[in-house]
Amino acid sequence: MRNHACKTLSIGGLLFFSLASSAEGIIDIKPYVSTNISYDDNVFRFSSPEQAKAVLGTSEASDTVKQVDLGVAVNLRLSRQLVTAATSVNESTYNRFENLNNTGKTNSLRWSWRIGNDVYGELSTSKSEAIAGFNETRTPLKNLRTSSRQLASINWNLQPDWTLSASREHVQLDNALTSSSIYDREDDIYESGIRYQNPAGTVLGLSYRIADSMYPNRTGFTQSIFGNESTQKDIIVSAAWVPTGKTRISTRVSRVSLDRKDSSQRDFNGFSQRWMLDESLTGKTSVNLAAYQEVSPVDDVLSTYVKIKGWSINPTWDATSKIRVRTGFSYEERTYLGSAGISFNNIDRYDESKLYNFSVIYAPTFRSLVQLQYQGEKRTSNSGNEGYQFNNLNLSLRYDY
Repeated sequence: MRNHACKTLSIGGLLFFSLASSAEGIIDIKPYVSTNISYDDNVFRFSSPEQAKAVLGTSEASDTVKQVDLGVAVNLRLSRQLVTAATSVNESTYNRFENLNNTGKTNSLRWSWRIGNDVYGELSTSKSEAIAGFNETRTPLKNLRTSSRQLASINWNLQPDWTLSASREHVQLDNALTSSSIYDREDDIYESGIRYQNPAGTVLGLSYRIADSMYPNRTGFTQSIFGNESTQKDIIVSAAWVPTGKTRISTRVSRVSLDRKDSSQRDFNGFSQRWMLDESLTGKTSVNLAAYQEVSPVDDVLSTYVKIKGWSINPTWDATSKIRVRTGFSYEERTYLGSAGISFNNIDRYDESKLYNFSVIYAPTFRSLVQLQYQGEKRTSNSGNEGYQFNNLNLSLRYDY
């Protein structure tokens, strides 16, 4: 009872301080609370009821999860400088697989700085802890993953339409589960470029990006096969064109060079690209179309990288001023570059996925939100029991004070 009273007083104090501070226009405090309940018919992404029974002792792999999330963001503006601090904590409770019950948390601090009219950038740091997913593993164990990120960036407007940019980012992933520590990763990312953007919305950009990755806990057999260091270099060209007030076409094409150090796996050289069309069909309907081929790291398998080729369509309908309906479908082909278990036959693991989503978003007031969402995926694979199918239904409610 006493703890409940303290929490009530704390939230009340935050609300009072938020209103008082906002009036001054210097400090803005924004607490929020959200809750959701979700049902998933295949939590661990098993390929069949037989696989589920072999691992769990039962073919029943569905569960209902309840989550409560509390958070607050504090914005401090001093002249042209903006400092934002945010923190949140969430509690997830599983109905059947109680061993997965967990507490997640996120903390971040960001300084959006500016010197004069033409030089600006960001200094930020963040750290979050959340349960790892099961899309790439079939282990019914709780693995809390900690992700930390530090970023420093600078932008210089040479001319009204031309901007030079540079950034340095450090990302670290740590897994609490001992058997998953081989997936721990550290990335050091450097990027610099130049961008042109005119008032009509036309964008042209050229940048160079280097990402050095290290897996500090890979040793022995794992290290000899997959290595513990890699370097990815990208030459990136980006562009956007707005031919009409209802149409926007954008693209990002990059030349990718992936070099694996101390590894028997082959390197990769190729192209990553993403093409997008955003079209406003009417005043209430719009659609996003995308086609892509990208290379990205995978955190949950021994394969360091995966090449993803696919396309997606995502329509949106604003039924009323308070109700929005979204739906989407995407198709993906995933080639795991040097994946475990099949690479010894010189054949990479290859998956095909069909993903579906549908959501209804209702905003009864300016500060509240209710969302009902469905997500589903059907994946087939040439590697043993890596294919799966799942359906997930989620109801969430959020209120921003």
